[in-house]
Amino acid sequence: MYKNMRRRIYSVASLFLFDSAVAACAVFLAKYIQMLLPEVWLPDELLWVKACAYSLVTLICFYFQDLYDWKYWKRPSELISSIFLGEGLTLIVLALLYYMFPVIGLERDVLLMALLITLLLTLVIRLLYLKMRFTPYAGMRVVVLGDGENAQFLFREMKAGGYPVIFDGYIGRSNWDLPFRCLGNVADLPEIVKRTIPDLLVVAPDGWRGTLPIEDLLRVKFTLCDVIDGPTFYEQVTGKILVEEIRPSSIIFTRGFQSSPFQDFIKRGFDLIFAVFGLIVSSPIMVLTAIAIRIDSPGPILYLQKRVGKDGEGFKVIKFRSMKQDAEKDGPQWASENDPRITRVGRVIRKLRIDEFPQFINVIKNDMSFVGPRPERKYFVDRLDKAIPFYTLRMHAKPGITGWAQINYPYGDTMVDAKEKLKYELYYMKHRSLWLDLVIIFQTLKVAIKGRGSQ
Repeated sequence: MYKNMRRRIYSVASLFLFDSAVAACAVFLAKYIQMLLPEVWLPDELLWVKACAYSLVTLICFYFQDLYDWKYWKRPSELISSIFLGEGLTLIVLALLYYMFPVIGLERDVLLMALLITLLLTLVIRLLYLKMRFTPYAGMRVVVLGDGENAQFLFREMKAGGYPVIFDGYIGRSNWDLPFRCLGNVADLPEIVKRTIPDLLVVAPDGWRGTLPIEDLLRVKFTLCDVIDGPTFYEQVTGKILVEEIRPSSIIFTRGFQSSPFQDFIKRGFDLIFAVFGLIVSSPIMVLTAIAIRIDSPGPILYLQKRVGKDGEGFKVIKFRSMKQDAEKDGPQWASENDPRITRVGRVIRKLRIDEFPQFINVIKNDMSFVGPRPERKYFVDRLDKAIPFYTLRMHAKPGITGWAQINYPYGDTMVDAKEKLKYELYYMKHRSLWLDLVIIFQTLKVAIKGRGSQ
């Protein structure tokens, strides 16, 4: 597993374990404080069960409030808002849970004290986390071999994305356009790396083909630190593939982009289980949606549209109709923000992704997978294929209801957006696995509930 991926997992796991411990201990501490108060205090033999229930609900609510994803609370004000919303959601869920299962309910004063203790401690630890995230001990320390546009691009992308990467400097000729320091010339590569002790040496030169110091790079690789090229570094940190740097050889000779018959069999079983389960669980919502669509505007309830599937095969995707009946009288076009063609009910079901629920049927029919690149219309596929290199590579995977691009990038209606999504889709195709599919599904639930990335 890549070092930066391990850092990310350790970081989230640390927050998760801390929150679970804090929430459970908060209940016992609140009960102890209650014992010190001048009131009648009764022992509680089920306190550990109640503490576990309180802790579990807290973790789930914090997850849906993005408190394990630092990207959504980079500033203290965002963090404080998220913590309060997470605690408020916890209180609401616990109230419902205690109503249904009174035996696991905490006394009112114990519950309120536990919530206050949890709020204060989780806020303090995350403020410390924000403060320490970009210290030399928290991020990945990187030295770049290169002094031109490629090095500048990597720095710009890492800074814009807020990734925990610390650039110690670059090796090459002095360039005032680069916002980090020059560590020396290429001739002194091993000595510079030995002196700076980075986690990673990223090779990102401009036009040095055939002139790289191969022997020095091998020496660094085997004795000092890991060495990777710029596109691989970009892929590992951002979770997307740099389309601009793709060469046919990098796909042909790279592991990934393929799945075995056994993996396909497992994924198909996974798709059927989730699609049938989703169809059953969502059926009450689908019935109410159908009634609302019928009342709101004239036209059919379901909308069948031809899309391009795996290997270019066409199929009809099934969706709840969210637009007026004559929405495309002037030809195919992407939905835009505040699109006047979208109906009142359509705006709600698109925001909550309810319009996609009928696609469970497409999954059962084997037209689609549960997770994969979103299927597109042939009209747009033809246009995008001409404008974006390697665009048709995405069609070698079965299209999905949700995907890596959908949870990482907002809805887009331009060529630039399509190109950015392709970067995520190719990353998914290269690294697809059952584990990644599960991550995407859980993230999709959160995205749908919070109404992100839809129009």
